[in-house]
Amino acid sequence: MENLRKLALYLVLAFAGIGGLITVNQTLADHSGLFGLAFTAAWLFPMVIGCWLAWRRPMIAFPLLMIWSMSVLGLLLWQSLAPSWWNTILDSNGPIITTAMFALTAPLAIYGYKRRTRFVAFILIGLSALNMMATSNTATDGNSALGITIPVLGAGVLYLVASFVDKRDDSADEK
Repeated sequence: MENLRKLALYLVLAFAGIGGLITVNQTLADHSGLFGLAFTAAWLFPMVIGCWLAWRRPMIAFPLLMIWSMSVLGLLLWQSLAPSWWNTILDSNGPIITTAMFALTAPLAIYGYKRRTRFVAFILIGLSALNMMATSNTATDGNSALGITIPVLGAGVLYLVASFVDKRDDSADEK
């Protein structure tokens, strides 16, 4: 169903825009100068390039998004299994895995709008479920993780419902 896909895409893009402004503000408030600019570029540059590739070059974007997704899923699983070790990393560097998940969500949603919607839906739902599990075990601020998890879960559920309602062949868009 096209309307559900549009709703999921617009939800994630609004989330990326507003969340991006908040994240840039917090990063530059904590780390001024070139250090803050480097921290901002570390997540903003991959997110912008990933969005462009997902929209314009989907054949190139798919393997890159899958490597990125599996890396973030692996780190979230590791964080949920070894929370004490990750507490030291998160205390010194900030929520790096949650930021990586935030930067990954917009390219995945753009890719899933026209291609492999069900597959992208399962990845988005998996990201949010593992993020909830990982942040419940660590001593981080749960509000920021929940603020990132809810839109990702909502987009994943909307894409999943749209993939079951709309029975179209996703492989035709890949050619």
